[in-house]
Amino acid sequence: MAESSAHQREQRREELAESLPALSQKRVDTYRLNSDALARNRSGVTHHSPQAMVRLEEDEVGADAAIRDAQRELRQLDAEMDSASGGRLAGRVGRAVFGRSHYIDA
Repeated sequence: MAESSAHQREQRREELAESLPALSQKRVDTYRLNSDALARNRSGVTHHSPQAMVRLEEDEVGADAAIRDAQRELRQLDAEMDSASGGRLAGRVGRAVFGRSHYIDA
């Protein structure tokens, strides 16, 4: 049962990690669309209806929330996996990222 749960966490973590670039791009795109629409609106060149402006803002907020939620879940999964491994995961990840000299296994 524990192996199945660990496998599910690893699989979910992989899915989330793979989704981050697309979520990040969506956040950039929605920010740019909303920012450009606001700038045009302030300068008096209105291309969007008030309803469209609300939708653009909601899209930006939603994209930002989606990436924050994915990052939060990744941190939670990492903590669960680290706890289940007795802290060995942090050592392996640290060595992989920073090299052996920064982390020593206990």
